[in-house]
Amino acid sequence: MPPERTIYGWLAAHEDFQQNYARARERQADKLAAEIIEIADDASGDTVTRTNDDGSEYEVANHEWIARSRLRVDARKWAASKLAPKKYGDKIEATHTGEVGLTVKIIKFGDA
Repeated sequence: MPPERTIYGWLAAHEDFQQNYARARERQADKLAAEIIEIADDASGDTVTRTNDDGSEYEVANHEWIARSRLRVDARKWAASKLAPKKYGDKIEATHTGEVGLTVKIIKFGDA
């Protein structure tokens, strides 16, 4: 693997490398999104079996496993939003209708 510095040099110098790099990053974000679904659907460790004094077994929530799964999902969501912000980033939508009546008063520093 070349040093990070070399990669950034190639990105600056080669248009085709930039395009391939961007596509690879988008695919990486898609892979992270797929992993999020896998983690969320995996309930295999959500409970653990405990044993009573009389030898009977019962299941309880495995809070450590659930918290770790939540952390894994959150980390992948964050990374995907940085790799492909248009696709996985927070969407901010602002809509305005009607007229806007604004008055702007410019005050010089020291004037009040």
